[in-house]
Amino acid sequence: MPADIRSLTGVRGIAAVLIVLYHFGNVPLLGPGTAPYYRVPHGYLAVDLFFMLSGFVMAYIYRDAFRSDGLRNFYDFMVKRVARLYPAYWVIAALYLLKLALGLDRDMLSSFDAYDAVGNVLMLTGWGLHVYPLIGVSWAASSELGSYLVLPVLLVVMFQRGLVVSLLATAAALGAVVVIAMSGLGSAGPLDVTSGNSFLPLLRAVAGFALGLAIFRFSHLLDGLSMMAQDLLVAGLTIAIVVVGVLFHHDLPIYLLFIPFVALLSRDGRLAQLLYGNPLVYHLGAISYSIYLMHQLFVSFAVRTARHFGATPLAYATCVAVALATIWLLSWLCYRHVEMPGRKFLIALLQPKKDAAPKRA
Repeated sequence: MPADIRSLTGVRGIAAVLIVLYHFGNVPLLGPGTAPYYRVPHGYLAVDLFFMLSGFVMAYIYRDAFRSDGLRNFYDFMVKRVARLYPAYWVIAALYLLKLALGLDRDMLSSFDAYDAVGNVLMLTGWGLHVYPLIGVSWAASSELGSYLVLPVLLVVMFQRGLVVSLLATAAALGAVVVIAMSGLGSAGPLDVTSGNSFLPLLRAVAGFALGLAIFRFSHLLDGLSMMAQDLLVAGLTIAIVVVGVLFHHDLPIYLLFIPFVALLSRDGRLAQLLYGNPLVYHLGAISYSIYLMHQLFVSFAVRTARHFGATPLAYATCVAVALATIWLLSWLCYRHVEMPGRKFLIALLQPKKDAAPKRA
């Protein structure tokens, strides 16, 4: 496989856009009550697609990284993960904090105690530690961080203990997803479990992460497919995910379709690149982390502005369009001027300097 799997990067952008549209639709705008303005069926499941994609990419890059000098390599790995997640998170969290300080949010600064402050700074909102989140959607990034901590164990189980153990680990991950769906804690749907007062969001991330590893473990089974067959399957699965999402209430059928979907996109075939690796979608995938963290900041702005202009469908559609353009611009700026330089800075700060090579006599 190539060093850069464009389709997997691009589909992150599609997933981020789905989550954004889901949250902008899931607001009460016209009239009393809590009925959403419009629905993106199962839009929250795009987060689970994130987890699978992350697991696949981690297996792709780090499958053999911890076999020798494991502790040192794991430290270097975690430094890179921290450098990837925290700079944008801290800067965007400052924007949410400013919104609170200006009284532009339903929450107040008094809602957060010292424990919450520490938990938010360390991004522990998705670990079941009862941390009240400053950024509501940060639970996913926090839970993914928790998944990184168990990556060496998951890699051993999935790749170093034989086929039977790999299959059992895959079955266990699927079993965990079923347990989450049956917990009754989902808000918009069975798998929409996000509360920081439960460990299930973290389990949701680890299960998706493990399934991403499993997809990499067994993706070689697709090597015999012709390019035509890959294109047909990519098209068929794309259509199936949309149709099942519209027709089925339960989350599990869509969740299961994500597994072969990620496997096929990993081959980066013609149709996969056309749909999910084209320049626009790839660009959205590159800045998807900032889009994900940033977007919820503007939902209440769009709602309030639309209500000011009469709360008509046209008013809200216009406000959402302006909000989406603003989210894209700020996310691009954050990616260019916070994520990338912040990553380099933290890696240089936290990784010990390697000894220089001895000079020749």
